[in-house]
Amino acid sequence: MEQKKTMKSGAEPLRVLPCIGSAALSNYFMALQAEVDIDLLPLALTSALPSRVRTDQPDVIVVATNEFVSTPWRTSGSLREALSAAPTLLLLSEVNASHKRRAARLHIRSTLPLDVTTDQLIAAIWATVAGLEVTLGLSPQEEDDHEDWIATEESFLEKPLTEHLTARETAVLRLMALGHGNKEIASRLDISEHTAKFHVSSVLAKLGAASRTEAVTIGIIRGLVSI
Repeated sequence: MEQKKTMKSGAEPLRVLPCIGSAALSNYFMALQAEVDIDLLPLALTSALPSRVRTDQPDVIVVATNEFVSTPWRTSGSLREALSAAPTLLLLSEVNASHKRRAARLHIRSTLPLDVTTDQLIAAIWATVAGLEVTLGLSPQEEDDHEDWIATEESFLEKPLTEHLTARETAVLRLMALGHGNKEIASRLDISEHTAKFHVSSVLAKLGAASRTEAVTIGIIRGLVSI
């Protein structure tokens, strides 16, 4: 029987779901297999990502692709929902402001070039799980343009953010309304605490709430939470 990797601190390793856009990238994540703090799940192709996210419930998704302008990335609602289920990093052969904006609309938090080092990738994974946005590969001018776009774009999906809580985020909000903390939410939804914390942060951000209490209040007003 394969022994499960455990970090020195005794905590569970981070469950990373690697996704590739083509078979040509099948060896891209091999260096992560040696990392004690990471439990690298079996590879998923882009087309299979929605079902794999449901079955594997990863702590973080890392997508490596050369085809970010292809049809699935433009039209798949199920793919967009899958990418909102856990913090996600996108690795591309070329990173530009247009790619970054499209990634943001798909709920992808961090965008990096495919040629990052293993150490850079690992650092970016942990930073993304912690709620930070990591972007490498943009020129200074593109970074400024992207910040301006973020400041003026009220909604990545061009609709009020409160209308776009996923089913999982709505479930998290309702558990928050019952007074449950991250650990209890994780237990009730059979997900990791990493993922529960990410969902709580996402709910607060989407509702524009500064606290759990405010998020629950907004949820009640919006009819997302029953009283």
